[in-house]
Amino acid sequence: MERPNLKLSYHEQDGTLLPNIRISDQPEDDQPLGRYGRMALAYLRDDYPERYAILKMDGTLMEAMHRVQKDALERIEYLTQQMLLDDPMPETEDILERARHWNYLKSMAEEIVLQTIVFLVR
Repeated sequence: MERPNLKLSYHEQDGTLLPNIRISDQPEDDQPLGRYGRMALAYLRDDYPERYAILKMDGTLMEAMHRVQKDALERIEYLTQQMLLDDPMPETEDILERARHWNYLKSMAEEIVLQTIVFLVR
């Protein structure tokens, strides 16, 4: 069996030459993940390692995690605004009370998003 002629470049790490390979050349793969994307990535890696490996080998892992991040942020914003319609800000000058109310609504929206978007198997 003939071996393919691969032209790889290498870099040195701790005295070992490692090939410079990438799973994907998509520009979004180099972008840092936000909080929800990292949570989804950790969940997939820890609880579903086979699915994690498949997505990584396909080159679609980071694309899916960036999509989770984007969807989670959009959904939290939408849910928070909907909750504000049902439970408006208190009519008070107390900034702490208003911040407490906002944080309460946002945490409820975040809990919904964690269960419906972030902690799903992709």
